[in-house]
Amino acid sequence: MRTTIADIAKEAGVSKATVSRVINEMEEGVGAETRLRVKAVIKRMEFEPCGVARGLATGKSRSIGLIIPDVANPFFPLLIRGIEDALRSRGYGLFLCDSDRDIGKEKEHVRVLLEKRVDGVILSSTLSDCDCQLDLLDRRSVPYVLLDRIIEARSSGAGVFVDNRKGARLAMEHLLGGGALRILFINGPEDLSVSKLRRGGVEDACLCRDVDPASIAYANGDYSVASGEAAVDAFLGASGRSPTLDAVFAANDMMAIGAMRSLKRSGLRIPAEVEVVGFDDVEPAGLVEPPLSTVAQPAFEMGRESARLLLGLIDGEEPRERTIIMEPRLVVRGTTKPR
Repeated sequence: MRTTIADIAKEAGVSKATVSRVINEMEEGVGAETRLRVKAVIKRMEFEPCGVARGLATGKSRSIGLIIPDVANPFFPLLIRGIEDALRSRGYGLFLCDSDRDIGKEKEHVRVLLEKRVDGVILSSTLSDCDCQLDLLDRRSVPYVLLDRIIEARSSGAGVFVDNRKGARLAMEHLLGGGALRILFINGPEDLSVSKLRRGGVEDACLCRDVDPASIAYANGDYSVASGEAAVDAFLGASGRSPTLDAVFAANDMMAIGAMRSLKRSGLRIPAEVEVVGFDDVEPAGLVEPPLSTVAQPAFEMGRESARLLLGLIDGEEPRERTIIMEPRLVVRGTTKPR
């Protein structure tokens, strides 16, 4: 039989209203000794408060929504772990939604989360030039934090991002510093803010090394292994495998792994003939042979900070920084030659 608030009140010798105040962490009307006694009874009787009832009492559901574009991409589970780490300490639950890189699904997820009465939303959007989904949140005054991907029309909003331009510059400087000149850069979808920033970093590195950015070969993928493989296949096919590549820089690790497949199938040795650098530092990057050199994003920390930022907004706090930019770092492994 399910334990009720009435059972707790009877056992603790207090009113149901007092038990409700303790459950909902209300300070007024409950003395310290009484609060401890009620909490001890709740623990002993293994009472689980009804989330709906708590929401009606406090005006909060103690849940947030997270919308990401592709849960199968190994980068996003790292973000999710960081978010859950921050939420768990505050007693918040998480509704996870996968938009499958479809802005229509993304908008529908926002509507569903609003129906669930979430207290806030963390959004890694599938598009950088559409803020229609944020209009839905604004109309209901639901706070939100952008994560990983900028929405250009809301650049002043709260968000947590890595310095994508700097990360791409680090990768290109490493390749150019090792003497690579014939470089293929496989970027993500060209209309995404992260793709624009990473291309900017590639061009910055070229200019610093007196290399014409137009001499770099450019391709676009969709962050999948298959798209990285197809990009290198197309480049090698178009060039007749002559001249051969010096290096491939891919804007995420999964495309870099696809590029490695194509290079190996073509008989090109990594890194002796072609060097490869990725971006993200997901777990598979260290498992391929040779292990992938890459630009590491602090994904777990990014997720945790986005949740902390959102929880502050839910509590009505004005954050010291509405936009948090985190530092990338170059991780050198086996797909680049010793410098």
